[in-house]
Amino acid sequence: MIEFLVGLVLKTADKIHLHFGIKRRCGQLFHKFLSINPAVFPNKPISQLKIKARILGIIYKLRKQKERKSLGCLQTYPHQLAIDLYKKILPFNPNNLGNWSIKAIRPFQETGLVERELIWKMTDLYQASRNQIEGYVTSGGTEANIFSAWLGRKFLEKKGVKRDEICLLKTSLTHYSVEKAADIIGSKTLIVPLNKKTWGMDRESFQRKIEELTERGYRGFLVALTLGYTVTGTVDPYEEICKTIRIFKSEIKVEFFVWLDAALNGLIEPFLNKEFKPFALPEIQTFLVDFHKFGFVPIPAGIVLYRKNLRKLIEKPIPYLEQKDNTLLGSRSGTAPVACWAVIHNLGKSSFRHLILERKKEMDTFLQKFKNKKELEFIVYPKSLSCGIIIKDKS
Repeated sequence: MIEFLVGLVLKTADKIHLHFGIKRRCGQLFHKFLSINPAVFPNKPISQLKIKARILGIIYKLRKQKERKSLGCLQTYPHQLAIDLYKKILPFNPNNLGNWSIKAIRPFQETGLVERELIWKMTDLYQASRNQIEGYVTSGGTEANIFSAWLGRKFLEKKGVKRDEICLLKTSLTHYSVEKAADIIGSKTLIVPLNKKTWGMDRESFQRKIEELTERGYRGFLVALTLGYTVTGTVDPYEEICKTIRIFKSEIKVEFFVWLDAALNGLIEPFLNKEFKPFALPEIQTFLVDFHKFGFVPIPAGIVLYRKNLRKLIEKPIPYLEQKDNTLLGSRSGTAPVACWAVIHNLGKSSFRHLILERKKEMDTFLQKFKNKKELEFIVYPKSLSCGIIIKDKS
């Protein structure tokens, strides 16, 4: 009843015209009688009326914010099925400790078994072999980039490359979390220029950069490639870069660890490109995608896939359990994997493709409407739901 009354008053106040000043005065009254001191830990329980008023205020603001978002934003709103699942599963607070794509060590942990199925299904989506690829559900691209950089450094060190001989290569558009990852693992970061036409990593510049760095004594290279830059939607030419790496390895003694950050376009590309097989390239060691971007699952929810032979590089025993951990976070939500699993089954490839094509039409309509504006320049990758816009200086 309290929640109903507070909600009714808030809605009524919102409908009252601002010119009369009543809405403003109502707001002041609510602030005076229902506000909670934001800087002080409460000495005793706060009244339910104040708590509910605060929560309803948050929900009201979020609802207004939602009206201005669509699939073309950098995140989707959750599918109703995912929301319902969270409501049902959260009370049990399942912990998917460890890596469930290896084996179900705790057989009664049902959310772990579902996570394993999810990894299998995502491996199938990217047309890779279940015998060669495993992975786990992450909190998103930042965690997966840090995990990949950590795994990569360990891989290069095992190959005999000294830590001060390792550097990380990226572009000026690479997600900032890669720079964070390099800082954490203690690796120097160097920029490879973008191709002026494609707005992806320039292959020839990459080749020259490797030649220059090997002369300076570097022998190990972490290469962070992107499938869907945040500000442009464009991609790095990962197939060309991998071919260049193959040539380098055949000619000089250098080692590479490559991963593909597909946080943005990883749930778009496979539904528009039937030949999308990232792990068919032996140079690509890990692959990451976010479900909270275009996957209709609540934040945080992502996936990292990697080649099985890499796991033991970072595996750590858990002293108090008969199990090993080979993830970055250790304890992880068991609810997110179930939500991801449910959404992909609810939609399937056909519905994903339909939704993507519908949003593509909207983006194409937008581009068509403004294509003749001389002060605007658009950066477009055909298989993306986002684009970059350059506003030219009129002067």
